[in-house]
Amino acid sequence: MSERTKRQHIVPRFYLSKFCDANGRVWTYGANMKPLASVPEKTGVETNFYSPIGPDGERYDEIETLLSQIEGGAAPLWDGLSNGRMPTGEDREMISLFLAAQYLRSPSVVGAGAELVGHIAHHTTQVLVSHKEAHERSVDDFEAETGEANSPEEREWMREFLSDPDNYKISVLRAAGLQMLGGIETIANMFFNMTWVVGRSKDQHLITSDSPVTLVSDPATHHPLYGDAGFANKTARVQFPLSPDRMLEMTWQGNERDRVVEIPKMMAREMNGRRAFYAERNVFGSQRDGGIQKLCDKWLSREKLPKVTTGRDTAEVEVKRKL
Repeated sequence: MSERTKRQHIVPRFYLSKFCDANGRVWTYGANMKPLASVPEKTGVETNFYSPIGPDGERYDEIETLLSQIEGGAAPLWDGLSNGRMPTGEDREMISLFLAAQYLRSPSVVGAGAELVGHIAHHTTQVLVSHKEAHERSVDDFEAETGEANSPEEREWMREFLSDPDNYKISVLRAAGLQMLGGIETIANMFFNMTWVVGRSKDQHLITSDSPVTLVSDPATHHPLYGDAGFANKTARVQFPLSPDRMLEMTWQGNERDRVVEIPKMMAREMNGRRAFYAERNVFGSQRDGGIQKLCDKWLSREKLPKVTTGRDTAEVEVKRKL
């Protein structure tokens, strides 16, 4: 039996290898820290990130196995795409799956998924405590499961306590957000149908991050209640760095053909700024650069705001690696 992989890449090793310096090392940037150079094998890894513990106490490696299969299918296609050859058919499907998986597997999106679980738990609780009979039934179920008994006074105190979200906060295991990966095929299908363009940056090296797939759209199209419609927004621009001098952009506009367009230096700098802005903890590059470090000090050190908002008075949701 082969030994399971505990140190799992948040960003695939083959992808990081495209951002190596002349010595085969990737430079890792963070907030208020000196850049650190290391080989791709030791970069962007976390123990058991994609292997949650199941009810039986054992690690489940199905997600890690799936991601490895997707990476294996995309890796051989990388050079062709970087050279501006637009993939079709199964090749396009494979790269679309890779990009969708890379978006959903990022610490930022997994964390957002865990926050969403906490919000759902909160709103479910509010529905129960707002109806006394429903609350009583839920306490009955709890007592039957645990063997504990609560007096009528304790039950009412519990209901009043839970009615006010300022009284408590909800802790959610980060692994709960891995269910976001269930949306891979839906997002991959959208990427497949978008228009792809590869750009080349000659005068400014490009960086990547632990959340390399970024999305921007016209704020004028954003709904105050329903949001920006994500990748389905017809003004969406999805960017993904392919290498230190290549960037893939996907949109719903324009015509697609085999080509590499030039990226102006100022635009490339804006792309790097976007990478640092959306990163969760780390930015990765092919060289040590004081300008990139300043970007990381600016954006990675800022206070992390909740990733999920519901427009309602909600208890604080705290995402933890361990409970």
